[in-house]
Amino acid sequence: MMMKRLLVLALLFVLGYYPAFSQCEIVIDSVDEFDSTRIVSAQVVSFGYLIPSNFETVDGALMIEEAKMLFSYTESDSLNAFIMTIAVPEYKFQAVEKGFNVLLKLSDSTLVESVYNVPDKGFFDKKINMRVYQHAVIIPFELFFRLTKAKIEKMRIVYPNQKRTFHLSEEQQDAILEAIRCVGEAAGYYPLRP
Repeated sequence: MMMKRLLVLALLFVLGYYPAFSQCEIVIDSVDEFDSTRIVSAQVVSFGYLIPSNFETVDGALMIEEAKMLFSYTESDSLNAFIMTIAVPEYKFQAVEKGFNVLLKLSDSTLVESVYNVPDKGFFDKKINMRVYQHAVIIPFELFFRLTKAKIEKMRIVYPNQKRTFHLSEEQQDAILEAIRCVGEAAGYYPLRP
């Protein structure tokens, strides 16, 4: 059932794969009527640079964001978890295998290698003529609390035959920090009260 929720959330994210960059807003805060699973999600945040897509226009290649991130929280009878879903368009076919293949470099000089990534086969987006892969990363509670203080400066995705590193601007770091705090507040985990 949890995978079904992740897929629904990811689908909502992918359908919204368009230029988005703004202050955090809770866009989803709902409880499923059938199984009482609660989902809380912030707005999609773009990060990285603008890159040329494989879709050609009269003026050249259509420029797109290098990556997008959706931060969310899910709560059910059996599982409470924060999830960071990262959508990345790729020029070539990639294999997203389960495991610890997403790395985070934080502003407090911490290198986080312990986030679990769910496997994905990607989907072909005709609007950009590229495959888009979703990296659904489970964020442990300890890491969530660290991410409410330290900003994510860089992200690296390790594919079997390639590494992809994303450099986040100050504005992008702030937007992701705000999204994490916003979801944490809506879920009742931020700020911590004595």
